[in-house]
Amino acid sequence: MAMSRREFLMTASASLGALVVPTALLRARPARASGSDPVLVALFLRGGADALSLVAPYGDPLYYAARPHIRVAPGSELPLDGFFGFHPALGPLLPFYQSGKLAVMHACGSANGTRSHFDEQDFMEFAAPGDKTVQVGWLNRFLAASGPSGPVAAITTENQAAKSLVGPVPSLAIPQLGSLSLEGFHTTERRQAIRAISNATSNALLGVTAGNALSLLDIAGSVPVSTNVAYPASKLGLAFKDLAALIKADIGVRVAAVNHVGWDHHANETITFPVMAGDLGGSLAAFATDLGTDLDRTVVLVMSEFGRRVAENGALGCDHGHGGVMLALGGAVQGGQVLLRNDTWPGLAPAQLYYGMDLAGTTDFRDIFAEVLDRHMGLSNPSSVFPNYSLDTARYPGLFA
Repeated sequence: MAMSRREFLMTASASLGALVVPTALLRARPARASGSDPVLVALFLRGGADALSLVAPYGDPLYYAARPHIRVAPGSELPLDGFFGFHPALGPLLPFYQSGKLAVMHACGSANGTRSHFDEQDFMEFAAPGDKTVQVGWLNRFLAASGPSGPVAAITTENQAAKSLVGPVPSLAIPQLGSLSLEGFHTTERRQAIRAISNATSNALLGVTAGNALSLLDIAGSVPVSTNVAYPASKLGLAFKDLAALIKADIGVRVAAVNHVGWDHHANETITFPVMAGDLGGSLAAFATDLGTDLDRTVVLVMSEFGRRVAENGALGCDHGHGGVMLALGGAVQGGQVLLRNDTWPGLAPAQLYYGMDLAGTTDFRDIFAEVLDRHMGLSNPSSVFPNYSLDTARYPGLFA
């Protein structure tokens, strides 16, 4: 059916509205040279992942006593160093640990002891434990401090930006790479109309926004998405598949935020946890394999807002705790090691626990963030990223040679 000029212009305008990008993109500066710049991926395990199940301290006899039912069964763990072992569902990650591309940071956490998911997730993503006045994400502050970046420098694989990327520096939220397209009928004509509006309008905001929208469509359309690597058919697997395509395409991606929800295991942990851990291990392993040589310039930093209590509860789960575990995966990582503050396991004896219940968090997560920004991302003085916190390289965990 023929489309009237009025209908055509209305459709073009609607398309333009759907493609509006952040105003801050008007100030976007040229991207750095692609293909060689380091990339940081922040993967957040939302819900408080059980650190003592992800990486079990099977060398501590108190571990088994505290968890008679939900423990990683003796002999089923995947040994890392004679004291710690991966949950068996993390098997896909073991080769990366053994080849020195994956490191574990155990007994790490926040200086704030809250057990609120919402507060602690904010404190971690804003890198400001206990300070609710800070409302700019740590990755956004990194981008501001590190200098020029292009319109695809910062990506969230969701419908909206992760809080770690919230702030004045622009970022893109892309739930699916294929969703960045001009859908519907007469796409060529609508594209031409939008470009004409961009070139002819006297409204600078409208003109540049329209131009940026089409440029982003062109960039997305140029990214090859095919791969021979098999990813889990999960939301996490698909997110990492898209992210690998974006990084390999060398279009200027510098930081990315990925979410993995469902880690709040108050009950039936032996049933639900292996599924979550299997998705995590399979997705990360596929991503690392798919990147190929681009893994050498990429680090995936895995985090959760807090760990769980040491003792299991009556529902065969465990409640909100404190000390957690973080993972760092990448070609430049000095992997094959479990890193502890002062090389000391804080212990699981009642007198050693945080408030008598939780694994102590002896490594502040900000020291881990800072080392990655400094020694991987090249921000030699990351102090501005961490308000009201005095950085000291002596507290870096030792992720890089």
